[in-house]
Amino acid sequence: MPDIFLSYNREDEAKAKLFAEGFEREGFDVWWDVGLRTGDSYDQVTEQALREAKSVVVLWSRKSVESRWVRAEATLADRNKTLLPCMIEPCDRPIMFELVQTAELAHWAGDSGDGAWLNFLNDVRELVGMERMTLSATAGRVQLASSPRLRETLLAVLPFDNLSSDSEMEFFSDGVSDDILGRISRGSKLRVIGRTSSFQFRGTDKPKAAAALGATHVLDGSIRRAGTKVRIAAHLTEATGQTILWADRFDRDLEDIFAVQDEISEAIAVALHSTFFPEVSAKIDPEAYDFYLRARAIYLQDLTWADQAKCVDLLTRAVSRAPDFADAWGLLAVYRKGEAAVAAARRGLELDPECPTSLTAMAMTKQPFAQHAEKLALTERAYGLAPDNQLVAGIYNIVLISLGYLTRSLELSITRFERDPLSPTIAGDLAIAYRSSGRTEEAIATAERAVNDFADANYVRFIRGVIAIFDGDIDCAASIAEPSQDTEGIPPLQALVGFMRAVAAMDPATRAMAVGQFLHRGAPTSYLVDIGLAAAMGEADLAMEHLLVAIREGRPIEFTPDNDGRAAIDAAVTSGLFMPNCEVLRRDVHFAEVCVRLGLYDCWKETGLWPDCVQELAPLYDLPAECAKLDDTAERYVAAPLAPSPA
Repeated sequence: MPDIFLSYNREDEAKAKLFAEGFEREGFDVWWDVGLRTGDSYDQVTEQALREAKSVVVLWSRKSVESRWVRAEATLADRNKTLLPCMIEPCDRPIMFELVQTAELAHWAGDSGDGAWLNFLNDVRELVGMERMTLSATAGRVQLASSPRLRETLLAVLPFDNLSSDSEMEFFSDGVSDDILGRISRGSKLRVIGRTSSFQFRGTDKPKAAAALGATHVLDGSIRRAGTKVRIAAHLTEATGQTILWADRFDRDLEDIFAVQDEISEAIAVALHSTFFPEVSAKIDPEAYDFYLRARAIYLQDLTWADQAKCVDLLTRAVSRAPDFADAWGLLAVYRKGEAAVAAARRGLELDPECPTSLTAMAMTKQPFAQHAEKLALTERAYGLAPDNQLVAGIYNIVLISLGYLTRSLELSITRFERDPLSPTIAGDLAIAYRSSGRTEEAIATAERAVNDFADANYVRFIRGVIAIFDGDIDCAASIAEPSQDTEGIPPLQALVGFMRAVAAMDPATRAMAVGQFLHRGAPTSYLVDIGLAAAMGEADLAMEHLLVAIREGRPIEFTPDNDGRAAIDAAVTSGLFMPNCEVLRRDVHFAEVCVRLGLYDCWKETGLWPDCVQELAPLYDLPAECAKLDDTAERYVAAPLAPSPA
């Protein structure tokens, strides 16, 4: 396992040699493939070294930014959190890496005492985890001392108690607690349990939290607010011995709330001996902060946006009073549409280039059938900054699925579930991820366990029914959909089961007619979920023809009808193509045309990261090769404008 994988363009070999020799002088094990490259394709040895390296140093130059394999190496390194880029000459980096901090070493000619080089070496040492040299006070000699390891530390941040006389202030105490949780997670090496799980423990249930969540440390406290004054008391406890590692009380004006949150976050980091990078403290208008917390409380309730207009109003008022409030701009961008969303996201990123919500919102503004690589880069960056943010992690997962990266989606879903094991939404998402990856038994076990654990959560019951439909077990889906003594019915699942049973009883000609009517029910809009269901009902050819005609004619294409008031997530549209009920469609060689016209192939080609289904389809046809045949001739999909409704 090399310390450093050096990624560069062959025309920059002389410069790369300077870096390789410089790293080796510092004791690093460097892998660089001088004399090994074979055209523009990956060599097996190269790929193995890339995946195993502790860090990947990418040398950006005018030539390397044009290289598909350098971009692919950088993308994989960014995904694996091993990327350390630097500029070796002035150039425009690929847009997906513009937000990644990059060292400026265009001037460097091998001087081991150069300040910029020394700073870059420190970054490499930190990522590689090299043991640092320290002076032993007892032995009087230099010895190796390993940095403290905190990988096993698992922190639970409980909802701070509301000690205000007004019970309506519960949203405020929860919001401040949630902000502290986010600040600890962001820029820290600590593992933090997700909000949904940890915030279930309140009042007399708090002593049970550590054991139930498997936490090694617990942060708890209380908040009392009176007008523009706030008192926050917090304490950090080591769970096994119930030892209080740190405790403090803060009396502040509410406009200093972010500074207080930073103080608490930094104090926790010191108490746990962790590397932590506190955010820049900022004062904020108390009323603006109230508006922001109220809006955020709405979207945290069930992750839907039915009350979107109210959220937009609250957040607009927040940024009016506090125009430098980056998080409020980011959340406002999530709810807005079109250019208004882009403007809000840009403003949030201008104020804080590492604002996870703004990065996610910017990804959501990208075109649904283009700019896939940009969406991937933005959501990966946001997730790296805020892995415990439900919105950020959820949208990143959707983008992974929409590009066919099902293995990575499953890894993410497992991580989300480990961090937030008491969230029914995340449990349902994990079950779907297992099923999409072909791990049916684990999918069923996860879904059934979630149904038992969250009996009142219709989402996990719906997911269990969908998995049954994927597997052709309509009777199981029907039993889940119908009301019982303990549960209410699930009307959408009932309707779907009824329709599928009716279709199954039809003769072939009647079935084709019924499925055709089903596919055109939203005419002229076509829904990818419907196309997958049509294939699952035995009409794969009809479904593929319907999809191709819609794409070629520029008809509107959406993931599913928006029947519940939820804001559409454009990034989710192509995810339907990689779900289990579209498996039969993927086996059709015409699937390559779908991938080219919907912009997926452009992303795969640019990043060098191919979807999981390439291997699945290999015995039938070569998906990358079939896409390449159509690359120059198949026009990319652009939705035609809808005709105005008759007066």
